[in-house]
Amino acid sequence: MSLSSLKKSAPSAEHQNLSVDEFIQGAEYYACGLKLISMHEEPGLSDEPLKRATFTLGKVAIAKLNALSRQTGLAKSRLIRQWLDNQMNH
Repeated sequence: MSLSSLKKSAPSAEHQNLSVDEFIQGAEYYACGLKLISMHEEPGLSDEPLKRATFTLGKVAIAKLNALSRQTGLAKSRLIRQWLDNQMNH
């Protein structure tokens, strides 16, 4: 083996910036043998960088959000973004 065989090669896949929730969701799909088609399916968000938001919810709201996330298989942050889009479109 020579040193030339140790040089860094080009990455095999294009790098995507993912949130932690999106990464975990993709890993869960992968573990189940499913393929997640697109992490950024929401209109208008694929080109827009996401910013972190901090807010407080009560225990009941957290429980409902967790249950909805488990039921739909969607990340909690995605559910909140969808709810916001829905509220703005009505």
